Amino acid sequence: MAVQPSPADERSRLWDRVLDSVQSRLSSAQAFETWFRPIVPRELDPRLVDLEVPNAFFVDWIHEHHLTALRHALTDVLGACPDIRFSPREPVAPPPATPAVDARSAVAAAAAPGVTPPARTPAAPTDAAARGAGRNWFDSQLNPRLVFDTFVVGGSSRFTHAACQAVSRTPGQVYNPLFIFGGSGLGKTHLLHAIGHAVKDARPDSRVHYVPAERFTNEMIYAIQHGQTLAFRNKYRNVDVLLIDDVQFLAGKESTQEEFFYTFNALRDAHKQIVVTADRAPKDIENLEERLLSRFNQGLIADIKLPDLETRIAILRKRCEQELATAQVIDDVLLLLADRIRGNVRELEGCLVRLLAVASLTHQPIDLRLAEEVLADYVHAEPESTSPERIVAVVAERFGVKPEAMMGQRRTQTVAQPRQVAMYLMRQLTDLSLSEIGRVFGGRDHSTVLYACNQVGRRMLAEDPFRERIDGLISALSS
Repeated sequence: MAVQPSPADERSRLWDRVLDSVQSRLSSAQAFETWFRPIVPRELDPRLVDLEVPNAFFVDWIHEHHLTALRHALTDVLGACPDIRFSPREPVAPPPATPAVDARSAVAAAAAPGVTPPARTPAAPTDAAARGAGRNWFDSQLNPRLVFDTFVVGGSSRFTHAACQAVSRTPGQVYNPLFIFGGSGLGKTHLLHAIGHAVKDARPDSRVHYVPAERFTNEMIYAIQHGQTLAFRNKYRNVDVLLIDDVQFLAGKESTQEEFFYTFNALRDAHKQIVVTADRAPKDIENLEERLLSRFNQGLIADIKLPDLETRIAILRKRCEQELATAQVIDDVLLLLADRIRGNVRELEGCLVRLLAVASLTHQPIDLRLAEEVLADYVHAEPESTSPERIVAVVAERFGVKPEAMMGQRRTQTVAQPRQVAMYLMRQLTDLSLSEIGRVFGGRDHSTVLYACNQVGRRMLAEDPFRERIDGLISALSS
């Protein structure tokens, strides 16, 4: 008689298949050996995966760099994308509790230039609360690192940050739903997790759940296929705060939009908080049902723009303070990184980490020479995405003109405006000098390029629709 494999043996067999799938998706064997070999699966089924990792740093790193690969691997092996729970062997210190503050006062205070939000006072939780807190955050699918204290507020995000704080203090009472949109890597997901953490700080028993829209869709499909639609609805309609990331993924998926619509109504009617993010404004998401669009427009719509130079420098300094305090990074190096990498905070922080790693492994000082070497590899890793040719092609397509016309001498408004926009984008997204940009456009001098950039900048400040159009172009070129 054949011997049936034990549950532990079966789990080990499935995990080996998951590892094989993950390894095929990673570009580095070293990354696989470092971040996935130490993982021990504690539970492995299509609904829930519980993975034991050495410490909380593993959780942060996998969330930031390898979570997509892990999800796809689990889907390949298990046939569905389950909830993923990480259990660090070392305890996770909870973020400090936030004292209650009136929501509208918080928005006014945080939105005022030069005003620092009230400091968060650490709470003294009971032993039982401390033991259960970390698990509750992992159950909510929240990244422990993404809290309000680690978010750098600048002019491009001040209003949205203030709105998120207001929502976290009185969930379901103000700005419901809250819709956050902006380009990739600007901090939308960070704020989404920060809201969840702040709610759990103030009310540990709150049911908070974070889910990317793609996983919401996969779970719904799995529930329908396995006759578990009631369990699926109970999971999402009995939370206090629902955080949905990248809601544009629902566009064109009629069944998923219908389920989300009824979930939305159930939560809002029960005065539960809903926060969603997307890469563009609701009105710009194609194939989004009108009834969902109207629901999003009932709440507050807030955007995050590209951070300015000062904010990018502050982000780098914050990252050094948080995790890299032992490294001495001179201001000139931070300025160089912030000036060269303008479109994506993830890339900005990633370049800093790469610089510090190279300095540590090769025993070199962190100076401008080393920073230039790292930038030469890092910034140009995907040159096609921000090449002058691609910028011209994308702008020409969006404005309905031919690229050759933008290079020519015509000065009509239909050609001059996209030409100026393309010059502005080249200045923002490439390392080209003013003179080099001028040469791209038929040998124009640097003063013409500077005038074009100033014109576009002034229009962006004065005209919201024009600014949104430029932000959309930047998002398209940065993706």
